[in-house]
Amino acid sequence: MSKKMLMVSYYAPPILNAESILVAKTLKFLAGHYEVDLLTVGDETDFKDDPFLLEEMGAQVKAIRVANPKPTSRVMRKLYREAVARLSALDNPLWLRGAKKALQGLDGKYDVLYSRSQPGASHVVALEAKARLGLPWVAQFSDPWGHNPYHLLHGKTKEVVGRLERQVIEQADHLIFPTLEMRDLYAEVYPNAGVAERSTVLPHHFDAALYRGDDAGPGDGKIVMSYIGDFYGLRSPAPLVKGLTLLKEKRPDLVARLELQVVGNVERTFHPLLEEAERSLGLRVNRVGQVPFRRSLELMAASDLLLLVDAPSDVNLFLSSKLIDYLGAYRPILGITSTKGTAGRLLQDYGWQVHHPDDVAGITAALETYLSELPQLQEQARRMEIDRFRSESVVSELVKICEQVMR
Repeated sequence: MSKKMLMVSYYAPPILNAESILVAKTLKFLAGHYEVDLLTVGDETDFKDDPFLLEEMGAQVKAIRVANPKPTSRVMRKLYREAVARLSALDNPLWLRGAKKALQGLDGKYDVLYSRSQPGASHVVALEAKARLGLPWVAQFSDPWGHNPYHLLHGKTKEVVGRLERQVIEQADHLIFPTLEMRDLYAEVYPNAGVAERSTVLPHHFDAALYRGDDAGPGDGKIVMSYIGDFYGLRSPAPLVKGLTLLKEKRPDLVARLELQVVGNVERTFHPLLEEAERSLGLRVNRVGQVPFRRSLELMAASDLLLLVDAPSDVNLFLSSKLIDYLGAYRPILGITSTKGTAGRLLQDYGWQVHHPDDVAGITAALETYLSELPQLQEQARRMEIDRFRSESVVSELVKICEQVMR
């Protein structure tokens, strides 16, 4: 008789965002080991849907969807978020209330509880499930919840989230973090909780079956350099544009061959910067916008080289799931991110250059190297040993952790 898992994740297919994509890939392989009931949100008007993610997740997963009513108008949603922030210290309070009620109606006999965040609401529901059902519990953090350096909490929100986060850290039987830096952050914040002894650093993963084609570039002599992701807030295209501007002064022949492809949402404040770059540098800037997940992988595999761009930081706590998808495309990668942290370390381990967003001179020199030595770098990319990041490998480690807590 197969074992049964109760999984709690606010984001899940068909929502098109990074966490939902990770959930889809994880469930595809996790469902081969467990009968999974997934407690998640229903329609989410803040995000587009990608029906393919449901296909990736698989029909064998039973989704228990709880509504989180929001206005359909973008303007009204903004006002709604502001009102919720004033009235509630927790994110998604309506969903939280509904999800806790849904727990009362579950009659399945589960062997293990598994929750994922962001948002932290998933872990709050798992706290309730732990208290109600007494299950062994694995809590996985894709990002920090109460201690995200880019989303600092204040006042009552900081107090409430801090209290609940402490309960999660103390009551979960095992914790999973995507980076050593994130695990160490939680070990420092909660020194008496035994975080190091009850945690595993488990990276994001890629599903090799989803990539199509091996030929990069359009075949017209152009070099397609792609950034797959969003530009917003402190994650800016400015360091790249500055580097290209300096490179044009030195090697205009290289810039003339270049096409910059941005696949994702670009905050309006950055539109003039990219438009001016196209005019002044004489290169094509192809803003594709957000595309379905499968299409993003196809565009990765069809690119000549790939860019990872992060917000400036001294030490990068985060591991972008997009970076792991990049590895699965077997393309050269240039990192514009902190040299300190898992992302920078990982890229350098594979022989790729990494430069802090403030290091414009370094970015310029790296662009010259990548564009002038592209064939050699593409051969280097094809030889990468990346099996440890395959979904089969990573989910197998997750299953071992779940089996361990069930003993």
